[in-house]
Amino acid sequence: MSQDGSSPIVEGGTGSGNGYIKTTTHNFVSRKAIIDGPKQVEIRGRSILQDGVHIRGDLAMIRIGRYCEIDIHTILEPPMHPFDPSKRIPIIIGSHTHIGSNSTIAAAAIGSMVWIGKNVTLGPRVIVKDNCIIEDGVHLGADTVIPPFTRISSKGAVQDSHFLQTELPPSMAIHMQELSLDRFQVFKRGQRDLQ
Repeated sequence: MSQDGSSPIVEGGTGSGNGYIKTTTHNFVSRKAIIDGPKQVEIRGRSILQDGVHIRGDLAMIRIGRYCEIDIHTILEPPMHPFDPSKRIPIIIGSHTHIGSNSTIAAAAIGSMVWIGKNVTLGPRVIVKDNCIIEDGVHLGADTVIPPFTRISSKGAVQDSHFLQTELPPSMAIHMQELSLDRFQVFKRGQRDLQ
């Protein structure tokens, strides 16, 4: 990791020629991902950014933990400050977190061991605590706070603007950590096989 927090690219490392760049901290970044303002984007290590991911580090700092996966065509855009529209709030994402495809994230914080499905919208300054599941198609409005060990679903909700909230077991923390480690190893083996 360089002093400015960015992950320098390994020249000629794994991923050159097969669609992914491998950084010195073992992140895999798709050549089709867009990272604006890379000096303000910190990826802690062993994370995967898929095709079409767009990270708006030009607006504010974005920190992504270890063993995270951000799926295709997802946008991370720091939200506007509620009292000063000229400022943006940084996005912090914990470790062992998955964000599904075609999602729009303007949250202030997403905890560790979180699974976010596809086509999810997290509005400005949303906070998702640790060990949560946000199912496919959920849209959370500005300043929503999701407590730890919570599953959010839009299925069965009375209206589109509402969602169902259920409690998750404590084993969720272990399950999500194992899942993220397995997914990273499978991805890494797949990249090695392409060489």
